[in-house]
Amino acid sequence: MKIEILSDVHSEVGEGPLWNQIDRSIVWVDITGKKWHKLSLDTGQVDTQSVPTMIGAIVERLDGTYQGAVEEGFAKLRPRKDDYEITHNFLPAGVRMNDAKADAKGRWWAGSNAIDFTAGVGKVHRLNLDGSVTTIMDDLTLPNGLGWSPDNKFFYLIDTFARSLYRYDFDLESGNISNKSIVVEFEDDGSYPDGMCVANDGTLLVAMWSGERIEVISPEGKFINSIKMPIKSPTSCAFGGDNGETLIVTSDGRDFDASKYPDSGKLFGITGTGYSANESAKYHG
Repeated sequence: MKIEILSDVHSEVGEGPLWNQIDRSIVWVDITGKKWHKLSLDTGQVDTQSVPTMIGAIVERLDGTYQGAVEEGFAKLRPRKDDYEITHNFLPAGVRMNDAKADAKGRWWAGSNAIDFTAGVGKVHRLNLDGSVTTIMDDLTLPNGLGWSPDNKFFYLIDTFARSLYRYDFDLESGNISNKSIVVEFEDDGSYPDGMCVANDGTLLVAMWSGERIEVISPEGKFINSIKMPIKSPTSCAFGGDNGETLIVTSDGRDFDASKYPDSGKLFGITGTGYSANESAKYHG
């Protein structure tokens, strides 16, 4: 297994990596830095755009623009300087969007939370294909790590401060979820489950904030192994690269011992994990 730095760009809170096979690029956000980045693997160039409020996640649209999950709700972003348009302004003051993922039908699912992480304020919203928004669930704290099983029978969700990974039955056609169950309850060892991704064989890979590792977990909730990271807090992960075999990892760059973790906040690529997945889904609305 090999871990390398893909970009030296420093993020305060890097999150939400996306891979685009067409132009061999990676897009990710810096939540509190109020930025989003696009890295070309062919040239090594990083284009950075600023946004006026915190941005929790990003997804590519079919027209090549991007949708952002932001403090207001949702915004349309374009890869030109400061091109930012609020499309859905529905979150109350003191709340922001966090992690978000598109399902196989092109709907976009996003979790929101209180900026001060007040318990019970967190919700999950779905941006539908017709542009409407449906609130799917509430009474969460920090919804994170959304994903689907390869056969689209299950939807996964992490509630970070509950240290729990949940599974729901998922109906792809309707987008409905049901029958909540707990896949994993993580130990209280000072680390927290953050973003995650799902491999083609159904294996779950979970970034452990303040845990220096990526946990590799079977669909049944069995811990298979851990990928040790050279940073304190990996935040999220996604598969990319030409064969979908590179695990792309974002990280938190705030307030960590620089002598021990000099690469905190950077973007990483891991090869040789033995796992792979297809490129990130787009929003079809």
